[in-house]
Amino acid sequence: MKRSAQNIGFASVLLAAALLPATAFSAEHDGQWHVNGEFYLWGADTELTAVAGQEIDADFNAVLDNLEMAFMGALGARKDRVSWFGDIMYVGIGGSKTVPATIPGVPVPLDAKVKLEQDAWIVTAGGGYAVSDSEHHFFDLMGGVRYFNLKTDIGIDFGGGLAGSLSDSSDVLDAFVGIKGRADLSDRWYLGYYADVGTGQSDLTWQVLADFNYEFSKVDLGFGYRILEWQLDGKSVLDKFQISGPYAGIIFKFK
Repeated sequence: MKRSAQNIGFASVLLAAALLPATAFSAEHDGQWHVNGEFYLWGADTELTAVAGQEIDADFNAVLDNLEMAFMGALGARKDRVSWFGDIMYVGIGGSKTVPATIPGVPVPLDAKVKLEQDAWIVTAGGGYAVSDSEHHFFDLMGGVRYFNLKTDIGIDFGGGLAGSLSDSSDVLDAFVGIKGRADLSDRWYLGYYADVGTGQSDLTWQVLADFNYEFSKVDLGFGYRILEWQLDGKSVLDKFQISGPYAGIIFKFK
């Protein structure tokens, strides 16, 4: 179990590499819809706790070579006080490694080939209303849902026909409430921030982020820091899952 949980932890770092809800919006007040698309790289580390009690840390560089496929996209729209956003992300990884493993009744560790396949989905959607809104600042109350699915298949081969496997799937849907805002710092620089907390099929999920952005006519460049966590119900391999770290990205303003 300990070795399997470590592989799950390493794989989860890649899940964190590309997820960021669309949270940056124009502060214009012209009665028109303004649509943004965002692409980010999140250099996040993972901290997780397995149901058996193991605490595992993994840094962002641990499993980059295991990436097989990734897709992510986010859109946000705002019209004066009303805003909407949606995000969909998929990451698939796979890899193998030979590690020493202990078998009950065998006095010495054996070399085992461990093969990992993992698919991860996170889908977030929500909307908000600005309770404070001016030309250079807005503060929104938010609500929405977040779906999280993490499927893991681990195979262990000791050779000589001795092998085993482990499969696990964490699949949760939660509702959340939160806040989102923007404050202009100058003609070009602005601060963005976001926080939410929710529950449902998980015991608790929450996230916070803050970023600094530089605004051009059609794109914005930004960098910041983000933390995202789930506290699960203990029915699967994972009991707690947290990803955190700095990110940088580009925001495309379509209208």
